[in-house]
Amino acid sequence: MSKELLERTDIMYTDFIAQVAIQQHENELTERLERRRVAAERAVVEHGGERLAVIAHLARQARATRAAAGNPHAAH
Repeated sequence: MSKELLERTDIMYTDFIAQVAIQQHENELTERLERRRVAAERAVVEHGGERLAVIAHLARQARATRAAAGNPHAAH
């Protein structure tokens, strides 16, 4: 094979590997997003279908976590 053909083949292979890596990362992100969506829907159902109740619950959890960590802004 000529040097030029080898270089083109190498570039094509590198591009293919990069595309595969990007697709895998996108699939992982999609799966994570779907799991979070399902968890959010479940939380809404657990709180009587009220999204504001879920938001309030999450805010209370966040404040409690900050307070437990000793964050001085936890009370605000």
